[in-house]
Amino acid sequence: MKLTRLITLVAIFAVASSLSVYAQSKLARTGIMKAAPAENCVEPFLEAPANPSAVHPVNVDFPVSFRSGTEFPIGATTYDLQSNNSVDDRISRGPDGEIYGIWTFSLNGDVAAPDRGAGYNKTTDGVWGDQPSQRVEAARTGWPSHVITESGTECIISHVGAPAVHVARRTAGSNTWEESDIPSQILPGNGGPGILWPRATASGENIHVLAISYPVANGGTEYEGVDGHPLYYRSTDGGASWDKVDVILPGLDNTSIVGATADGYAIDSRGDVVAIAFFEGWSDVILMKSEDNGETWTKTIVNDFPLDRYVIDAGYTVDDLPEYGEDHPAVANGENASAADSLAILSNDEAGAVIIDEAGQAHVFWGRMYVTDADLTDGNSSYYPGTSGVMYWNESYGAGNGRMILDVLDYNGNDTLDLGDGDIALYFASLTGQPNAGIDPEGNIYLAYTNVMETEQFLNIEDNQYYRHILVSVSTDNGETWTEPYDIINPDVVFEPDLVDFIEAVFPSVTSNVDGTMDLVYQQDFRPGLAVRGDSDPFESCFINHVALSPEELGLVKTEETVQPDYFQLAVQPNPANNEALVSFALENNAQYSLSLLDIMGRKVADIETATGFASTNQVRVNVSNLTPGVYMLRLQSENKVAVTKLMVQ
Repeated sequence: MKLTRLITLVAIFAVASSLSVYAQSKLARTGIMKAAPAENCVEPFLEAPANPSAVHPVNVDFPVSFRSGTEFPIGATTYDLQSNNSVDDRISRGPDGEIYGIWTFSLNGDVAAPDRGAGYNKTTDGVWGDQPSQRVEAARTGWPSHVITESGTECIISHVGAPAVHVARRTAGSNTWEESDIPSQILPGNGGPGILWPRATASGENIHVLAISYPVANGGTEYEGVDGHPLYYRSTDGGASWDKVDVILPGLDNTSIVGATADGYAIDSRGDVVAIAFFEGWSDVILMKSEDNGETWTKTIVNDFPLDRYVIDAGYTVDDLPEYGEDHPAVANGENASAADSLAILSNDEAGAVIIDEAGQAHVFWGRMYVTDADLTDGNSSYYPGTSGVMYWNESYGAGNGRMILDVLDYNGNDTLDLGDGDIALYFASLTGQPNAGIDPEGNIYLAYTNVMETEQFLNIEDNQYYRHILVSVSTDNGETWTEPYDIINPDVVFEPDLVDFIEAVFPSVTSNVDGTMDLVYQQDFRPGLAVRGDSDPFESCFINHVALSPEELGLVKTEETVQPDYFQLAVQPNPANNEALVSFALENNAQYSLSLLDIMGRKVADIETATGFASTNQVRVNVSNLTPGVYMLRLQSENKVAVTKLMVQ
């Protein structure tokens, strides 16, 4: 199905009533803003445990009648850590229109996972192939990214135990993967620490990769004064050769950062524009952007961390920090706040995303997170798992002006985050974490992220932890407003509709080039948390599922009928208005209605009123004294009908 394009002003008006924008975290969250110690990212070459937990056998042979028509399991794995932080490109739409999906694969049921590598599946004429029973590569690899070039050449880019960045490559029409490592002068064989955890993107025949040097905590060494140094690589011939290797980007080096965390970065490209977003909890959120295919770069501070080049255990005081927000741990915990709470700093959760639009502008997403370093003797810091909020920034905002666009879902609508005495499974991410995004040719932005579900309905009794679902939101106006989140874990989508309340859904990845449907993959099982990291749960089977969401499911196709203002006797006096305008209209008895104000581009300025109207004339006073002079639109919706009239503000 081809996506209905939102290209007319009337269509934008029709969508506007479902849009929302958040200023800050408002839900009451008594008792959940507790600090927890941070944990090193998983070392990718662990030995098997002496007595590994038994693995539940993989079984995907559900009766066809038990599946919905929207979601399909494309693969399985027992290695449930798809990323330490940001989710990379795990699903691609090829130039042939087919969908390609990959994941970190293993069916061994332990941490060592000798069979670990890239699981791979693709559609043929829109139908997924059989689930794979082994990895793509000959060698054991981890954390793959998938890219496909304009000519149809595929590359799966991951890392191997050298440690090096590995490429499995095949040209369009070939059934054979050719394997090699990206050349590097800092591999252990050359006396360096090695490189790991790559992220990749493709545009035309160009492939761009960002990886980091092997960190000290995982057995590596500092490189050029940075513990886990970001390094850039480029191929201009679809991965056949690499003309830029081990490149240190000016501004993403020891002059501005002291370290990087595994998977704490994202990369995207479109034409000659390449964007890298850097996320580290004790550093700025940084955008590195090139407009000449990776030759030169500019740096923008997307989110300014108040301590420059902070080293853990160095120490700081409350005087070094900005004013507390209302969900700051020292405020939320009240009289129970600790010394550590008073030193909490609002930062990022090291999981984010970046996309480039058709105009070459960068859009950056990340999860909010409070961090603290109160104990200056332990070599470690702490974070607050109860922090929530999806942050968003684009280049029109200017440096340091990110905004929170979505908060954790208030499932029962009582303005309180009801997590009770339950625990939050350890993904080391925000309650609204792991954002991943795509964009369509009209500039509509599609966002998927994980959301911790409140109330006992979503409490796993075995672990006393709350399930996470994947929510989707869309912006049709360049990120200014976002649709109300759509929970894809619902009976109309999932292939196990009777088990919606017991599904753990994490690690979403969206096709960067959305077309027709919003296609994403995610990991699903029935237990909150991870076996490989964090909770160290027993190893069980996880499914990698593909979901294709139609415009109707995402709320982009509305059934409202556009009518003339006379239908509602919609009028505004005075017009033009200086300070106040009186809006009048007539409705059926007890009809629900909503009245909103939009600018000339269809962007919502304000929700004026949502109420029940009557057959007699209804009147609403609108304060316009704080509006910039110009043309605005008053939008009235009632009984699936929408009318719009102009309002001039002087």
